[in-house]
Amino acid sequence: MPTHAPRLRSLPWLLTTLAAAALTACGGGSSDPSGSTNPPGGASKFTQKASWSFTLPPAGQALCYDFDAKAGVNCSGTTWDVKLVSGGRSAELFTNSGASGSGAGGAFGGPLVHTWAELQKWNDALIDPSAGAIPATLYAPDAARGVFAGSNTIQSAAFEYDLNGNYLLHPNFKVFLITSNSASTDISGAAGPVFALQLTGYYGGATGTVSGWPSLRWVNLANPGNVRSASVDASKGWVYFDLASASSTSETGNWHIAFNRYNIKLNSGASGSANVAGYLAKTPAGFYGADGKPVLGKFNASTSLADTLADLTGPLSGPRTSSAWVKDAIGSPLSPAFTGSYPNALNFSWYSYYPTDAAAAPAGLVQHQLKANPQAAALVKSGEGNSYARMHLASITYAPATPAYVGAQTWTFEFEVQPAAGR
Repeated sequence: MPTHAPRLRSLPWLLTTLAAAALTACGGGSSDPSGSTNPPGGASKFTQKASWSFTLPPAGQALCYDFDAKAGVNCSGTTWDVKLVSGGRSAELFTNSGASGSGAGGAFGGPLVHTWAELQKWNDALIDPSAGAIPATLYAPDAARGVFAGSNTIQSAAFEYDLNGNYLLHPNFKVFLITSNSASTDISGAAGPVFALQLTGYYGGATGTVSGWPSLRWVNLANPGNVRSASVDASKGWVYFDLASASSTSETGNWHIAFNRYNIKLNSGASGSANVAGYLAKTPAGFYGADGKPVLGKFNASTSLADTLADLTGPLSGPRTSSAWVKDAIGSPLSPAFTGSYPNALNFSWYSYYPTDAAAAPAGLVQHQLKANPQAAALVKSGEGNSYARMHLASITYAPATPAYVGAQTWTFEFEVQPAAGR
């Protein structure tokens, strides 16, 4: 049965538990910007360096950094670029954008997508040396994130991007359960409607090629033989959709799921007032290899829509506990969910957490300590929206204390900055 990794902000709870128990327009189409597919040449535009070193503050407190000014700044307005919110002995990162700030920032990919060594090959924040020019809109803003959020370049669990070098989105036909009553694990419908849903495409309109038109098909699990489908024009903003009536509604109406281009949210948590939540029930066979990478032949097959229908209508397992239902929360590409399982080290992208002495010993640490992962890196757009930086966490050090993991932590991030034109 699939399981879901908790969000990064859950680490304080996890530490306590373990201690006790042990494109706006992304998606291509002819209307999307693109440029030369030749790798960039000439001098690098990342001409400045900056270092942000600080003592991790108490839980709930935030620190902000302006990589253009190379200084810590107040967490208001558009001048800050990266925000760190402390969890006490952990932290979560955000960009000055969307749900996290009033700026025009964002991130392209994240620390589980890019490595520092890979980003060292970039000469321009808007030109991928292996794929060519990328739209500035691929620097995704922070937003409400839930079961449809992923760790790929576009932070999507339902789509893959640019598999064939043509800047297009490709559905992976994963089956998501959407419940109207996240307090219950009953998916029969007795405790409230539960839907199984697949995203089946991203292009539509009059020509069938316009981006921002997600298509979906779904069933009410009380009647799984009745497959319904729809295409939604989400190219200009959020569209709210009622799965029970198969119709669009308003933000204040009865809706289950909403679309804004490839971004998807549910009516719960940070996104809405209802009790809707999601669960990844099934990934159709063959779409990903053992290494987790997309299998191009499967994604490009013309029969994928028909081949994956049985995944939607066949037997499905729901979550074992109600807490496994995923409600929307504010998230950022800079703070993906962790990977790994107890009692082994857990990878929180920028750093790893070692829950036991046995796991920590090879890293020269003790239980409950963190160690920076300097190769994890990200590309970030400034809060002003006119400059960029590549960043990584160079180190985490502990002040002497007993036990060692309660010592004050000093974090150091390093940036290489592409200044705004003319600076």
